[in-house]
Amino acid sequence: MARFLFRLEASLRLAEQALETVQRKFAQEVQHWQASVKACAIQEKRLHEAQEGHRDAGRHRPETLGSWQIFTLDQQRQLRQCETERQEQEVIMEQARLDLGEAHREVEKFRRLREKQVKAFVWAELQKDQKILDETGQILHWRQRKQSLQN
Repeated sequence: MARFLFRLEASLRLAEQALETVQRKFAQEVQHWQASVKACAIQEKRLHEAQEGHRDAGRHRPETLGSWQIFTLDQQRQLRQCETERQEQEVIMEQARLDLGEAHREVEKFRRLREKQVKAFVWAELQKDQKILDETGQILHWRQRKQSLQN
């Protein structure tokens, strides 16, 4: 039996390598996003603590109220900055997700094409084998008939 050769094997391998690269990139972007979510949670906690300190200073230490107000405003600014970075990372992560989907579709396209060509190849080989068997049967039948006519 002949050996199947997929002519686009190199393209399939390249698509698989590209998929692996995109998977790694997506995993990195998810890690960056998780880190930014964690940083925002920490910053939100700091802001909450600063607001508590600000309220406490307003009740018990009015002389430190100005410092607490500046500190609280700084914590709010840092939280807004953190939220902005998180949102930007979400956009980057979503683009990486889209790239991953595209790379996956590309690999699947080549795999389905190869599978289809394998089936066509196997079918053609079976047809060849069947043709040989049919011809062999005809030859044997013809020889037997020739021998029976000679006898």
